[in-house]
Amino acid sequence: MIIGIDASRAFIDDRTGTENYSYHVITQILKLPEAKKHSFVLFTRPNAKVPSEIVGYDNVIIKNIKFKYLWTQVGLAWETWKKPQIDVLWIPAHTLPVLRNPGIQTVVTIHGLEYQWLPEYKNILQKWYLPLSTYYAAKNATGIISVSEFTAKQLQKETHISKKSIKVIHEGVEISQSQSSDHSPKIAQGSELYGQKYILFVGSVQPRKNLVALIEAFSQLRLQLRGDASQIKLVIAGGIGWMADDILQAPARYGVQEKVIFTGRISDLELHNLYSHAQMYVQPSITEGFGLPVLEAMGYGVPVISSDGGALSEVMGEAGVVVALKNGFVSELAKSMTKISENSELRAKMTARGKKRVGELTWSKTAKETLDYLVNIGHKNS
Repeated sequence: MIIGIDASRAFIDDRTGTENYSYHVITQILKLPEAKKHSFVLFTRPNAKVPSEIVGYDNVIIKNIKFKYLWTQVGLAWETWKKPQIDVLWIPAHTLPVLRNPGIQTVVTIHGLEYQWLPEYKNILQKWYLPLSTYYAAKNATGIISVSEFTAKQLQKETHISKKSIKVIHEGVEISQSQSSDHSPKIAQGSELYGQKYILFVGSVQPRKNLVALIEAFSQLRLQLRGDASQIKLVIAGGIGWMADDILQAPARYGVQEKVIFTGRISDLELHNLYSHAQMYVQPSITEGFGLPVLEAMGYGVPVISSDGGALSEVMGEAGVVVALKNGFVSELAKSMTKISENSELRAKMTARGKKRVGELTWSKTAKETLDYLVNIGHKNS
């Protein structure tokens, strides 16, 4: 079988959510023993930085599409008409080419319906286009991969497609034992910069992440802690997104401006440093299609608290503390943070539960389920 993959997001610098998903699933699929039975065509952009090990596979063709604009709707669509014809085309992120070859089966991954939280959504054209592109993919793809049951239910509600056309395949995480336990001097930067105790959040600074509530809860936490514990800091690691002013001003508003650190965009090594030394991780989001940083933190042995926004409860399982997004959310979040900060035995139990949860959701598992689904859809051409 010839499997085409839109790899336009996979091999770039500074990968975030969907880019990381594309990179990890593609690279893990190619490592699977059963992948040797198939041929793969990876469609990339001109600036793609394809890893050398992928170039080395004899069953992989890298097809560079030299379109600066309309890459998907013109460039990728045109490639589907060429010979040899692929059997199935997988789009790891939402957008399905309209003018594609109708003889090719298609699979699209839907990560969430949070487009109304994007800055583009304020533009009248994007407000029309963003929901439409998701709706078109849901209605016209041969199969849909949803990264969570929550997103699958949202998709059914919004587009009225059948549950049978959606395959739920969770995202994953891949953290080696050496990484999660590495506290060597070369990666000690986290504790050197922020002290021995800090709470961590990873993600873009924007309204959907509910960071004003986190900062307010952190200010309450500091009032409840005693002695050296009151020196704890809050580190918010991620790029400054849209409508961030209220968030950036919140530390001063709640009197913790000296204890809240906005790192801005950071490298993979810096992120590794921060995870490795955090006392706890908090994800207070209003909604998430999945919520990968929760799993990443667990992989590093960090106790996790999250809201019940979107798919977060589903991802957390029984491994962490979930605080409901309702009246009193801030005070309940502060109480949970205080309890974990003061109770080392509880932190140890949460670490163990987190490690177990991470073992249940890995990129290799995601890759295997994805390849099986692509092959199954591709056989419809047979």
